[in-house]
Amino acid sequence: MSLILRIDVEHPYGKKPLFNHMLSRISSDLYFPKIELFKYLNDLKVILKLLNQINARSYIFFRRCTMPTSTVLELIDKGNHIIGLHLENSRSFNTFKRELGYFAKKLNHKIYVFSKHGSGKKRYGLYHYAPYDPKKYVEWGKRLKMKIFFGNLENPTSKDYYDESLLVFPSAFWLEPFWRNTKKFNIDWLINEAYKRDVVLLIHPNALVLDKDIKEDFFFIINKIPTKIIK
Repeated sequence: MSLILRIDVEHPYGKKPLFNHMLSRISSDLYFPKIELFKYLNDLKVILKLLNQINARSYIFFRRCTMPTSTVLELIDKGNHIIGLHLENSRSFNTFKRELGYFAKKLNHKIYVFSKHGSGKKRYGLYHYAPYDPKKYVEWGKRLKMKIFFGNLENPTSKDYYDESLLVFPSAFWLEPFWRNTKKFNIDWLINEAYKRDVVLLIHPNALVLDKDIKEDFFFIINKIPTKIIK
């Protein structure tokens, strides 16, 4: 089987140094223009270049404050990656529909996969609605004829399933150790499990670039298990 690689792009200017962290907060809560000189989506660019070198494909989920630039879109097209919506305003079906339409119009691109920003624990940004209710998202996704929903649960033993025409991955293996039981779900567990079935591997660009151990784990994994895009 294989890895389903999910990349959540949440910090437009990264988290370090402090100046970039502040720019990310301003961009998320208010507005700041996309200035590549200030390293806008720089961490994502680093990852995409590396993935493209080894022909590893991924699903990349963007917030409205991390909308890809033409430079990033070129890297995405080169690697045949898939763009998804990282839903923030999940207050209602109509707010979801508006946010999806906003993305599709801005990118002139059909969006058929989505995930939710945050797991109900904290509010992240002005447009973000914190409560996490995957049952609602599944129903909304079906109404809008989406193809795949990636959930945020932290139990990677959960299996994917179809709800009518919508494929649902309720959980992921979070590469960052903070988000998983590292004793039970370690890197060896992931590799063994991915030999038997498709497993979602979730990463955040800033963590991968900033943390040497996470970066080493990531490249060890993707050199062991091929990545996969669902047709």
